[in-house]
Amino acid sequence: MEPIRTRQDNYSLRVTGTDGSVRNLHSGYDPVVEAAGMVDAFPFNGTGILVILGLGLGYHLAELRRRYPGADIVVIEGMQEIRDLCGKYGKRAELTSRVRFIVGAAPVDAVAEISKIHLKAGFPPLAVFSFAPEVAAFPEYYGPIKEALERTVSFRLRDRLRYPKFRADLLTVALFDFGYFLTEEIARAVKALGHSVVSVRGRKDESCGDILGRAIEAISTHKPDFFLTINHLGFDEEGVLADMFEAIEMPAAIWYVDSPNLVVRAFPKNVSPFSSVFVWDENYLGNMASLGFENVFSLPLGVDETVFRPRNLRTAERRMIGADIGFVGNSMVGPARDQLAKVPLELRAAVEKTAQLLGAARETTFPEAVEAAMDRCERAAFGALPEQGRSGFEAAVLWRATLLYRLSCLRTLEEFRPCIRGDGGWRGLVNGKFRLGPQLNYYKELPSFYNACTVNFNATSIQMGTAVNQRVFDVPACGAFLLTDHQESIEGLFEVGKEVVTYKDRGEIADLVRFYLRDDAARETIAGKGRERVLAEHTYRHRIRTMTGTLRGLYK
Repeated sequence: MEPIRTRQDNYSLRVTGTDGSVRNLHSGYDPVVEAAGMVDAFPFNGTGILVILGLGLGYHLAELRRRYPGADIVVIEGMQEIRDLCGKYGKRAELTSRVRFIVGAAPVDAVAEISKIHLKAGFPPLAVFSFAPEVAAFPEYYGPIKEALERTVSFRLRDRLRYPKFRADLLTVALFDFGYFLTEEIARAVKALGHSVVSVRGRKDESCGDILGRAIEAISTHKPDFFLTINHLGFDEEGVLADMFEAIEMPAAIWYVDSPNLVVRAFPKNVSPFSSVFVWDENYLGNMASLGFENVFSLPLGVDETVFRPRNLRTAERRMIGADIGFVGNSMVGPARDQLAKVPLELRAAVEKTAQLLGAARETTFPEAVEAAMDRCERAAFGALPEQGRSGFEAAVLWRATLLYRLSCLRTLEEFRPCIRGDGGWRGLVNGKFRLGPQLNYYKELPSFYNACTVNFNATSIQMGTAVNQRVFDVPACGAFLLTDHQESIEGLFEVGKEVVTYKDRGEIADLVRFYLRDDAARETIAGKGRERVLAEHTYRHRIRTMTGTLRGLYK
């Protein structure tokens, strides 16, 4: 890169483009006059936000600032070196306020930053000025930015993204699809109720700009009544999407089926009056309200009865895939190990102590366990962690505690030679009295396994303080028998002892298993009544009907 003196005694800039060609970014005679001509040809009324792609030596920027003093100008420059040369040889030093610079950012990050600025300003008109010589020299950098911004401009966001919601009986639901296991069930339930589903696909490793662009396209094209997502998937740490939804008054339903403390507590910028949070565990209602969410509701898990249903298995098939006692679940060896590696060294022993306390007494809350298990220095070190660090510590404790709890429950079943279907971590935890099998496909294999087991055993993850997990609905939907730990919320979902059987203490497990293996009539009666209750009250159609009714009451 080289500054070149022009005939009018100012400077041009010689650069080598990405194709290897050498070119000057400005006229070799008079760059000021050249810039005036560029601005003459640019259709802009001076209002809103003006995004300039490419700084060069700033002649076009200075002219735009002179002509449109009321505009907010944002300059995207791919190279810090060009900005530095502009400051030394060009016009940047002459500029006044209301000019912001985005320098050296990746294209997707530059677009995301523009989106944030646009959102914060309330969606004023957005115009894009391309400094053609620099954009042509570096098309791989500026091309994607230009395309993304021009697509946003063409949508005329202010006019197209605001519209009435919940006016018709049948709704249009925009569903963030990140491949999470509940997404398919939710989509089927929405459609079964007669509503329409618009899928907005995403990946966890994508940038905010990518997801934001798809969301905007879905809104402008399909005009959904609300967005629905699991565990805040699709929302970014900086709250850009939440800001956009608030600016255009777009309701969002966030259904938490894992601990929200491990997700949104570290990202408070996602708090919005247009976000309604549904938690599968009532324990988290207060947590979400304390963060500032105005609309927080309890919504338990459910079942897709088209997937989990009775199967007519042949005797040979039942013997091959089933067992007297079957357990399906993750050992948590991998998640616990991976999460512990993120915890500061001085707190790793505290993770184990806290997890052991929770695993032994699962009715204890995480804050109570922290207070009881840690010494004063450990509590101080934990308290000094940033919010994201405390969430990571909590995750490490919960995964390890779940491992210890599940293992202690399963060891009471050794005499029955239970069959465990899960990850490879179980091989290092249990002895030869257990039959181990690989993980089952949730949709294709798991229903048959439930049907093939005489007693399906369940031990709930520690992150579920009062809630029941997926198996409590899936197993009865198959017309199969379930023995599960006694979670507080189960009493409001089933008639315990008649529709499902629970154990309150690990010492009860073996006796209950022994009784129900022996009494076929009692076992089959309970399994049948459990299926009746699930079909009457606990399908995903019931849950989506509850959710849409709640949202209609809030936003109609």
